[in-house]
Amino acid sequence: MSDPTLNQFEFRDGAVTGDTSEEDAKNFAADFQGLRHFGTKIGEALELGNVWLGAYREADFTHLWTCSVDGQSGSGGMIASHAPLFELFQHVSPEA
Repeated sequence: MSDPTLNQFEFRDGAVTGDTSEEDAKNFAADFQGLRHFGTKIGEALELGNVWLGAYREADFTHLWTCSVDGQSGSGGMIASHAPLFELFQHVSPEA
């Protein structure tokens, strides 16, 4: 991915750190918590198990995260473009 506006984040034990500002990390953490909560509710309703990936796109923004099965650690990214999710996934997932 050649776009230099990719901001990457790590989370572990409830703390989010990133390669940009603390404000960006707080925004990412809020988005992560919201997506994870929503995904967990859908996963429970459909009996799919734990949520380990979440993503969403707006017109000028793409957000993606992936986490461990226990949900205690993971990574994610936010990019100021309508980025292909698979390409972003390759950058934020240690398994990719």
